[in-house]
Amino acid sequence: MATIPLREAEIFGQGARQAEGVVIDKDGFVYGGGRNGMMYKVSPDGQVSELVKLPAGSIPNGVTMDKNGDLIYCDLGKQAVMRVTQSGQVSMIADQVGDVKLTLPNFATYDADGNLYVSNTSTADINTVLPELSNPVPNGALVCIRPNGKNVVVAKGMYAANGTAIPPQEDAVFVLESSRDDCLRIAIKKDGTFGQLEVYAKNFPSLPDGMAFDTAGVLYVTLPGRAKDGALALTNQIIRVDTNGEWTLRIDDPEGQKLVAPTNCAFGGPGLQDLYFANLEGEHFSRIHTQVKGHPLYHQR
Repeated sequence: MATIPLREAEIFGQGARQAEGVVIDKDGFVYGGGRNGMMYKVSPDGQVSELVKLPAGSIPNGVTMDKNGDLIYCDLGKQAVMRVTQSGQVSMIADQVGDVKLTLPNFATYDADGNLYVSNTSTADINTVLPELSNPVPNGALVCIRPNGKNVVVAKGMYAANGTAIPPQEDAVFVLESSRDDCLRIAIKKDGTFGQLEVYAKNFPSLPDGMAFDTAGVLYVTLPGRAKDGALALTNQIIRVDTNGEWTLRIDDPEGQKLVAPTNCAFGGPGLQDLYFANLEGEHFSRIHTQVKGHPLYHQR
């Protein structure tokens, strides 16, 4: 499958600064939190507004949405999974599950039953984790926060656990390992227990950060850069991972014209055919119109 020409990618929501996460509601509004602690809301025509200034010390990371339209975000500063309502009320959902303290919560994904799967990149924190991207250690974990309060640790021993996603079949949870350049699959069993860690796709050209499924079960994965000497050298790529775990390069923006450290992605817009990207080192979101339909997230159904 050929690479998508960069000209087909669009800068969207100019003024949304250094957003790590991105999520789109049913009405086409786009949300993401900037490293400045601002939660942005962008109208379908690209007008940026500031939904709320988060509490002091907040560093929003991945973001999703619940059925009420509340934003659920991982907060690197508060070391917790947080909730913010459309009126700006902020509260904590969890800062620990079992023996896993959410020192570096990265991304959260709901399944169809309202279970919230949260990756914790490492037992390190935001100030000390960068070396782990170059020197992999199994300090990552995945937890599940259930509506009934019976929260569980799904898995430990991951290498820089990052983006999470649930496929259309709802039979597994997928987790990206940023320091191993791969994607794991963990089966969700009918009795509520979980399978072992399985490598689903590997040998990505640079470290993966976020991902989204289309309705055919194909994954689209963001690759912001390569770890080098304790820093990130930007690559600005998007890959497509088919149902056999084989990947192909779809978008390549080495000069950062449209994509600037793309960290997460999500489908939205009419027919869920627009794929949006958050740019951690940019001043905008990006989007591209696709010929596929995104798998609806929990709040989009």
